[in-house]
Amino acid sequence: MRGTIPTLICLVALAACGGGGAAPLTGGAPTGALASLAVSHPEGAMPVGDTLIMQVEAKDATGQPMANVRPQWSSSDASIATVDADGVVRGLKAGAATITASATAGGVTKTADYAVAVLAAQAPPQPQPQPQPPAPQPTPSPAPQPNTAEVLGVDDAFQPSAVTIQPGGTVTWRMVDEEHDVAWTGSAPVGGNIGKMDRGSSVSRTFTAAGVYAYICQRHDGKHGGTVTVNGATQTPVFTSVRVTPASPSVAVGATVQLTATALDQAGQAMGGVPAAAWSSTDPARATVSTSGLVTGVAAGTVAVTARITHGGVTREATVTVAVGATGGGGTSPSTATVTTPGNTFNPAAVTIATGGTVTWQFTVSTRHNVTFSGTAPAGGNIPDTDAGASVARTFGTAGTYSYQCTRHAGMTGQVVVGP
Repeated sequence: MRGTIPTLICLVALAACGGGGAAPLTGGAPTGALASLAVSHPEGAMPVGDTLIMQVEAKDATGQPMANVRPQWSSSDASIATVDADGVVRGLKAGAATITASATAGGVTKTADYAVAVLAAQAPPQPQPQPQPPAPQPTPSPAPQPNTAEVLGVDDAFQPSAVTIQPGGTVTWRMVDEEHDVAWTGSAPVGGNIGKMDRGSSVSRTFTAAGVYAYICQRHDGKHGGTVTVNGATQTPVFTSVRVTPASPSVAVGATVQLTATALDQAGQAMGGVPAAAWSSTDPARATVSTSGLVTGVAAGTVAVTARITHGGVTREATVTVAVGATGGGGTSPSTATVTTPGNTFNPAAVTIATGGTVTWQFTVSTRHNVTFSGTAPAGGNIPDTDAGASVARTFGTAGTYSYQCTRHAGMTGQVVVGP
């Protein structure tokens, strides 16, 4: 502290006359009107983080100090310097601020200003070499820390569970004594999820956009996870493109397939609060599309279906080619099909089989997936969460279009078209 407890410099004059006299001022409300108010301090400047204690002097019309006049304090710029009720000024950042005291006595209010300069903090002086040898070596400045972080897989947990980096930084997961994977529950970095990591292995991901990235370990049923916080100004989402799923739809004549249009921002993330898409077909004689994106096969062939979205004065569209299969027994539809799961996608996204045919899902990466049908399901129903390396088949005994998704991963959809 650069002062003493804030005080009012008050002088009390005592007088005695004859056999009696006036009693000394001992406190209570001020008597007389306030004529002047002054604020002072021996120093008018202080470094950031330091404090000054203001001194105040109140006088009446005769120039005598007044007791018990307590001012109210304010600062012209509280981001540079603040002042509390006791007149203690604290410097927050370099700059200048005016400290104002306001007091009232005898029905008269006076104010007084005091300019305070807050100086930038100065680095401590470096020690000077001693004149006698050996001269002390200057301490080298520490090298800047790299924009990286490491997370260890230890004792069924990620340690540390939360790390912070700057945009463009890299986080490395290194397995010490347990096998783990990293599955993002929302936004994901470039490279996406990390499959099973064996003991002693390590995998890195680079984060280019600011935000908070949360993840879990699916191999341990999401019982532990962590977060990566990437500092930086949050970008305002800008409507940039449209994505239609499934990307390669097919449908039998007389059957239907549901298409979904999603508005994406500049980071490829889905946007909310966007109007519904307007759908159109280039050849309604082969396939029609409803206002909700439901495509109905009319005649065998291919047709382009477009979803157009206008948001914030910007219009974007996406087009997919729909294959319409014939209904007659031409014998062209295969009886079996295989779907794999690379990179959180179903490949191929759409398959066509004959009635009574079988589709086999081969779960080919370490991340768990499921197959959940959105409408009609084949015999056996949905396929629950399944580990990598497993294969599960379903037989489709009824013609139609069967749409499905993996509920663990947004946007991971597929379709099975079953001929008559």
